[in-house]
Amino acid sequence: MNHRRGIISLFVIAAVITGTAGYSSIQAERSVDVAVANEGDAFLAVEGQSPSIQNGTSEDAFEVTNQLGQPVDLTVQVLTAGGDVELGSVSKETIDGDGATADIDARCTGTDGGTLEITVRAESSDGDVMVQVDRSTMVTCT
Repeated sequence: MNHRRGIISLFVIAAVITGTAGYSSIQAERSVDVAVANEGDAFLAVEGQSPSIQNGTSEDAFEVTNQLGQPVDLTVQVLTAGGDVELGSVSKETIDGDGATADIDARCTGTDGGTLEITVRAESSDGDVMVQVDRSTMVTCT
């Protein structure tokens, strides 16, 4: 009987010293595959149109296609504008879900064409999804 008490006491002491069977951290190795999609297959496709625009008018310079599966709010910022080219208007501030599009216009203020480079930011109303894309296109002013 004393022998059993001794063995049980050793187990109790070992359990008290080492603590419970819980753990404080885990380390795991995971792999992730990342691929770059073609522009037409991207969640937010922003395609330059390379327009030829008459002085004093605007034309579509970019087409934005929402393929995120939910409506997004658009924000457009000019990074650079060369020659007599400037940002025109954005046809929609909110783009509905899959496949819906919006156009971003360029405006010519003279006959010196150039490059229009923009940042397009699309964000869902709940803030769960945000995509930001930089694109540029050549604009010919006539």
